[in-house]
Amino acid sequence: MLEVSYPTEHAEYHLTHALLFYHSGNTTMATVHKVQNRQLLAGKSISIADVEELFHSENQHQKMQFLPPEVIAWSRNEVVWFEKSRIRPIYFNVPEPNRRFLNKISGKNVIWPNLVFRISRKQIFCWAVKSRTRPDLDTKLYNAPFTNIFISHCFCPPVQFQEIRDENMVDFARKATDLFFRGHFSHLYGNMPDSITYSRGRDRFWEKMVRDLERSKCKSFPNRYLVSSNMTLREILQ
Repeated sequence: MLEVSYPTEHAEYHLTHALLFYHSGNTTMATVHKVQNRQLLAGKSISIADVEELFHSENQHQKMQFLPPEVIAWSRNEVVWFEKSRIRPIYFNVPEPNRRFLNKISGKNVIWPNLVFRISRKQIFCWAVKSRTRPDLDTKLYNAPFTNIFISHCFCPPVQFQEIRDENMVDFARKATDLFFRGHFSHLYGNMPDSITYSRGRDRFWEKMVRDLERSKCKSFPNRYLVSSNMTLREILQ
């Protein structure tokens, strides 16, 4: 028996349908039921997208949201974000003795590659792309040439990532990418992908980038060194 209390208003309301939500790990499903004599009748399953559409119908008159040009794709749970190549500082906090030369260049400017991020409230994934134009579905993705990124392309973010509280997913993504650029690249992990073909390796590549930029020898990121991820943008939207 389902007991229901009604709001004390002059209008008279009758309970006719009910939604039930079920959770299992990261998966959610919903069922809709008719209600008869305050009892639930047999229900049928509906998709979460159907539920979202129900609560964001035309009658809700939601305010339209401006999407900045960095946004490639958007949902209420995730954003795919594009950052064009530009000069900005890169930070290191390297613990391994044979790599500590990177700490000496921490905070110096480099030319970052074009980057694509897939951002949720729990994770950041990152890839590089060669073109500076807005990626389309067939744009090829390359391994991002940094440490702290696993073979799944998932970035290990600083603790501040868990402290972002923005309700708006686009604002959340903007703060997440800002943390990525201001964070320190550190450990080597055993399950990181190959991400650069430069003969002296990824660490020396960034050391050389700092030196070349200071001497005005480098005008753009050398895309020829990027390693293909064998993925396209279409695949990360699925």
